[in-house]
This record gives sequence, C-alpha cells and structure tokens, in this order.
Amino acid sequence: MNRRTIAAALLLAALFLMSLSGAAAQDDPIRIIFMHHSTGAGLIWQGGAREGLTERGYEFWDHGYNDEGLTNAAGENLGLNWDVPGDNTDPDGWYAIFNQPVGDPPDNTFSHMLEYDVIIFKSCFPSSDIQSEEQFETYRDYYLSIREVIDEYPDKLFIPFTTPPLVPNATTSENAARARRWSEYLTSDEYLDGHPNIVVFDIFGLLADEDGFLREDYRVDEWDSHPNDIANGELGAALVERVDLSIQEFFGVEAPAPQSSAAPQAADMIQDFETMTPDESWYIYLEDDTDMTCDRGEPGYESEGALQITFQAASGRYPACSRGLTDTGHWADAQGLNFFWKSDAPGISVDILLWIEQSPFELKTGLETPGETWTLVNLAWDDFQKASWADDSNLDVLEPSRIDAIAITFGNWEQPQQGTIWVDDLRLTE
Repeated sequence: MNRRTIAAALLLAALFLMSLSGAAAQDDPIRIIFMHHSTGAGLIWQGGAREGLTERGYEFWDHGYNDEGLTNAAGENLGLNWDVPGDNTDPDGWYAIFNQPVGDPPDNTFSHMLEYDVIIFKSCFPSSDIQSEEQFETYRDYYLSIREVIDEYPDKLFIPFTTPPLVPNATTSENAARARRWSEYLTSDEYLDGHPNIVVFDIFGLLADEDGFLREDYRVDEWDSHPNDIANGELGAALVERVDLSIQEFFGVEAPAPQSSAAPQAADMIQDFETMTPDESWYIYLEDDTDMTCDRGEPGYESEGALQITFQAASGRYPACSRGLTDTGHWADAQGLNFFWKSDAPGISVDILLWIEQSPFELKTGLETPGETWTLVNLAWDDFQKASWADDSNLDVLEPSRIDAIAITFGNWEQPQQGTIWVDDLRLTE
C-alpha cells in the first residue's frame, strides 16, 4: 500500500501515568510492591489500584509473571524481572521465596521485595482447590514459616492475600469449604496476634458466595475463575482503602494529601477524548476492500470517552485513522508517547505512523492488540524509524518537534482482519 496518500494528520500520543511525591509524614514516599499474577493485574488495570494509591501519595510498583516483570510507579514496564523461581506464587512458591538468602545488592526475588516499605503478595485462584486436610496443613506450615521470616523485618509492612475462590466447575464443594477455612485461618487472631506488621487482605471473603465459590455476578463465565470487571472495580477500591489505612496505622502517618502530579498537565495531554471538537477529529483513509469508523465512543479508561475504531480489511489492505497536529515544538522535551487501549479481540496487527510533512516514520516493531483489558502502551521516539516504503528525503531521523500528523493503521499482509479498538488518554511521556 502507498501510505504516502494517507490524508493529513495523525495523532496517537500517550498516557503519562502519575508520578508520586511522597507520604505526608515522610521525607520520601512510602514505596509499595505488589507481587501478583493475572488476578492481581485485574485489580490494577480494572480496579484502579495504582491510581488510587498514587492519589494518596504512595509509590505503587508491581511485578507480574516473569515475562511481564516489573512495572514502576508511572505504570511503565521496565523490561526487568526478579526471576521468581518457577514463576510460582502458590503457597509453596512463597515459602521458597521467603526462605531465599538476602543479598546486597539484591540477587533474588525476596531481596528485591525487601527494597520496598510495603510488600503485598498473593497466590492465584488455583491455590483454592485444597484437595485434602494434608494439603491444608501443608499450607499452614508454609505460612507459619513465612510469618517467622516476616518477624525478622519489623520495619516492613507485609500484606498477604487469602486465595481467590474458584467457579464451581473448577473445584468441589469440599475443596471450596477448605478454601474458606484457609481464609478464616489467615485472618484469625491465631495467625495474626503478636505480629503487627502482617495485615491480611481477604480477597476470598470479598469474592466468595455462601458455598465458597466465586459469586455468580463476579464470574466471566462458568469456566473462568478470573473475577470480572465488576468484581475488580469493587476489589480495587477495597484494596486501596485497606492498604491506605494499614499504612497510616503501621507507620504512624496521617493520610497523605492528594498529589498535584496525579492530575494530568495540559501540556502533556494530547487528547483525552472526553470531547471531540472539530480540531480534535480523526479522519479515515480507506483502500479497496476496507471499511472503518473512527470517532468518540464510550466508555473510556476510567473516563466517559475514548477513541473507538471499528475496521475490516482484506489481506494486504491497510486502512488508517489519522489526525493532524499543531504546536508540537515542545515535543522535543518529551521521551515519547503513551496511551491506554483495549480491543474486542487480541492479536490484531496495528502500526503507529508519525508524519513530518510528507515523511512517514513507523514503529520498528508493530503492535498487537491486548484484548478486553485496558493496557498501557509506551512508545519512545527511538522506537520509530523512517518507513521503508517512504520516498527518499533528507529527513532520516525522527524530529519530534516537527511532527505534524499521527495515524493508527491496521492490516496484515497474509490474512484479512477486523475488529474494534478503543484508545484513551494520549499523552507525552517525560
């Protein structure tokens, strides 16, 4: 496709997540690490845990599966992981992690965790399929050992989760009953008395029905035990409150004032899609055997509006949604762009083009849509290169201050594609 004919303008700029200042009674912000897998990710992306704790003045970091690794307080994935042994965060995995030797500098998972003031850790829902009394007692032994290690770090606050409940098709009534007993044990005086730096977040109690299964209104379907977006919204708010109050009590600090840095600066925000004025409109470029709509849709990422693009394209066809830009001289002071997005189907091929006059710059590595969970994309200026299909020109290196258009293009050379994506909070990153 000759993309030189793509009309005018394109903008896709990205979300600069809030950086943190610090808790009110401290010189430095209280730093939180949340160790999790997919259920924990739902509390962050759909439950607003990072934003909620950021607004209260804390630094919230998280670590997912090893291939996801560490995400900093600004919501930026650092491309680093702490080599969680076997990617195992079941009770036996935490037992192994808490019994790792502590290195300085940090050289294993536990050593890295201890760099933070507040350490939140959880197991995923398969751990709630407790199949025997022997397994229950083994869990108890693991967490008694973990408690002994925690006692060695009285200046750190540890917040373990109970295990999330399963849907009925993933366990039995007997095993679900043991999972309930397990949550009751971890939240009991028997486990917590005399250990003031342990506060348990009872995710099981918040999600389970009277039979110990994931509540019906919290299910994605009858086979998937991940809590749905309704559950994550409620859980995220509950987690923020629990962590905030626990920090205030344990560290003896007052509730931090909301940080001004949590509010987006006008100069950083390219478009938030709460409105769509004529100057903010995006335009469509179509080829044969393609179709597309590109306009404001609802809802957005923690907001009322987002850019909604619905398209279909035959193989080898590349429709685009684009917007012209003005007043980009200050873009040279930024590091790149970021944004939140989601789609109705994962794996859709997407490219971002930045234009300077008639010179297109494309991503060195294309993107693929993430699916139905809002996901942050960070794009550095160095991620763009002059398009291989562009005309010869003297401009071979992207100059951000001269960008005058941005486009989102879709398509795959080998197969047709179709779907809908939503893009929100397009900002410069600093």
